[in-house]
Amino acid sequence: MRNDPPVAMSTPEAERADRRHRLRRATLIGLCIAVLLTLVAAGGLFAAQRYANARHVAPAPVANFTIPLAPIVRPGSPSQQAPAPETIDNCACSATHANIPTPTYGTPQVGGQVVLVSITQQWLWAYQDGRMVMASAVTTGMPQLPTPTGTYHISMKESNVWFYSPWPYGSPYYYTPEHVDYAMLFRSGGFYLHAAAWRHAFGPGTNVPHTDPDGTYETGSHGCVNLPVDAAGALYSWITIGATVIIVH
Repeated sequence: MRNDPPVAMSTPEAERADRRHRLRRATLIGLCIAVLLTLVAAGGLFAAQRYANARHVAPAPVANFTIPLAPIVRPGSPSQQAPAPETIDNCACSATHANIPTPTYGTPQVGGQVVLVSITQQWLWAYQDGRMVMASAVTTGMPQLPTPTGTYHISMKESNVWFYSPWPYGSPYYYTPEHVDYAMLFRSGGFYLHAAAWRHAFGPGTNVPHTDPDGTYETGSHGCVNLPVDAAGALYSWITIGATVIIVH
């Protein structure tokens, strides 16, 4: 004869106690999940806010000279081809004018192709073995993003391209996409001699905030050397990779 343990009999009170226990456990689990989801969402919002703030911080000046970010350059569309560059002999730019200023720097004592740019005079002169072949008024960098001085060399030539601002919308340095007919890179980091069809004037005083003769308010470039389209075309057709670029005050 077996002595089996007694079987517990279910009572209404026991069933109600069991239901209350299950309800409390489910409520506790739900509360833990809600707290966890809240913490995850808060962390995501904090990270997103930090990212948004970081995108709108203006470039910091470095040793009294702010190095601009390289512009994003993309090929132009087939329907917007760059005009055929002028040759030096028939350039319809400032080289044909009689009032070309003499560079205060003097003629560069360097052989081969040399481009001299004066920030003070806001002019560019091109030389072949010491003989001037063209000259043009230019616009260099604004006070916050000045064109770097020194001796450089042309490392790349591009035509019919688009420049896109590396600074986000809302930055004081942001600019809308610009089509550039001729661009000649003289220093890494986005420093070009290039055409600037959108400008209304070039020459002395155009690298600082000013009002042009036609009433347009403008300032200097983002560090590049801007030229009229015809002058840039003439320079582009003449200059070769490796040509010396000297930029002085």
